[in-house]
Amino acid sequence: MLGSHFNTIIIGAGISGLSSAYFLSKKNKDFLIFESSKYLGGTIKSKKIKNFICEIGPNTVLMNNDSVKKIIKENGLLNKVLYPDEKKNKNRYVLVNNNLTKIPTSFYEFLFSKILSLKSKISLLFESFASRHTKNVTVADFIKKRFGNEFHDNIIEPFLTGIYAGDTSKMSARHCLKLLWSLEQNYGSVTMGLFKKKFKKPSSFNFPNGLGELITTLSVNLKEEIRLNTSVIKISKHGDLYKIKTNDNRTYTCKNVISTVPAFTLSKILFDRKLSLELKNIDYSPIDVFHFGLKKKNIRDKVNGFGLLTKKNDKKSFLGILFNSSIFNQLAPKGFELFTVLVGGQRNRNLCKLEPKLLQEIILNELNQLINHSGPVYMSNHYRWKKGIPQYNLKYDYIEDHIKSFLDKNTNFYINSNFYRGISVSDCISKSEFISKKINRN
Repeated sequence: MLGSHFNTIIIGAGISGLSSAYFLSKKNKDFLIFESSKYLGGTIKSKKIKNFICEIGPNTVLMNNDSVKKIIKENGLLNKVLYPDEKKNKNRYVLVNNNLTKIPTSFYEFLFSKILSLKSKISLLFESFASRHTKNVTVADFIKKRFGNEFHDNIIEPFLTGIYAGDTSKMSARHCLKLLWSLEQNYGSVTMGLFKKKFKKPSSFNFPNGLGELITTLSVNLKEEIRLNTSVIKISKHGDLYKIKTNDNRTYTCKNVISTVPAFTLSKILFDRKLSLELKNIDYSPIDVFHFGLKKKNIRDKVNGFGLLTKKNDKKSFLGILFNSSIFNQLAPKGFELFTVLVGGQRNRNLCKLEPKLLQEIILNELNQLINHSGPVYMSNHYRWKKGIPQYNLKYDYIEDHIKSFLDKNTNFYINSNFYRGISVSDCISKSEFISKKINRN
């Protein structure tokens, strides 16, 4: 059945799709958004359970680029933005001898911190003497060469676990350590680069009812353009136009395509067989997300901070724990604390195959010991992402070249997904504005 012609068709109604539509709509609304599920938001899912605000996907967004600031301000959300308790937000923890240990945030704290040995602290002074890399390497190789094994194992590995849930012995330094890689390449040394450039740490934020408020707000003025429960099953190219076939047996034509779906989805519907095969090589880490609402009076070891990240040597079943209500007290009812526990990733992907109740028992036991909690669990929730976070591994250089080649050959086809040019929500919003401006100029 023949559909209609549109200037632009957006595939996927997550944050990338909806923000692309928002920026496009500033000039025209000659577009459609196809979403395969009955829900909007993609990986952004906020759920209210017993007055706890639980984030199934991203827990915060960084206010680190103009596109994010615009979309918040122009949609009347500026007065709803919740910033974390600044003092507590600075407290990020790792485990040292199974004890919560704060990552130092000042030179004085660093000197007396138990995270690194004296030998490792002294070796950091010689980072500027390490030679510049002439080709891309793994994160593990990059950090160990410049800062030493201990710095990698105790600081970098836990930190990147919280972002990618990946394996640093496979991850691409150029893609996963963009800032450090850039400083080394431009200044010959990360340390020298940090001295010469001034950096302002961006704020993270949320909303009173979770990040889902952003999704709801963006969708209000896009109701006519959104098609829920509509999967794209084939994309083909005919001259300068693209044909989009959907699961209701309709075929649409358009000048521009913005694909915001995961690599494994795009690979099944794309007309370019070569790129489809490459996209299948992008690995996604599985993630199990647990939420626990606990009574404050039953927690003996109070925690004040953003969260805890673990490393392989800690031998924990979880990757990290977010102390949600510590930095955003609005996320839990009075007298309670909210914890989000992340499990799986490249390190423990087999745990994501366990029966959820059994896995919850294991995780809860480790959490109880860590914070010295006794008593019943007031609220619990679980969600399993079978394919959660795309991995920017060393072979990604090769895949990225194929993506660039495809986009060069196929004018007006755009990829705005977290497997290409940035994994964070703020990255995706920034890419949305860039792409939309380009389309609106044509």
